[in-house]
Amino acid sequence: MAKMVIDFLKAATMKDKTIVVSAAAGALFITLAGCDSRKAHEEVRPVDWYESNPAERTAKLDECRASAGKLDATPNCVNASRAENNVKAAAKWGTEKEGVRTPATIND
Repeated sequence: MAKMVIDFLKAATMKDKTIVVSAAAGALFITLAGCDSRKAHEEVRPVDWYESNPAERTAKLDECRASAGKLDATPNCVNASRAENNVKAAAKWGTEKEGVRTPATIND
């Protein structure tokens, strides 16, 4: 491969070299242009913020589900999902006052 490149550079005219370099630079630019596709300055919200802001949590989860391939592993999607799980767990298994997180079994 390297020998082919060297042979090409020896035999090519200045115009051919310019075309090859321009094409390579263009391909590199196009490749690097798509590297950072998520929002650059989106503030990362902690789990407890999403727990205390249900409307924003629901909106973020809807956004994450709509673009699952791109957003599902972003910090805000993960935090909103964890907050949703925490809220559901607290509602399902009782309150902290009761001191339990699982239901008691009846068949003891």
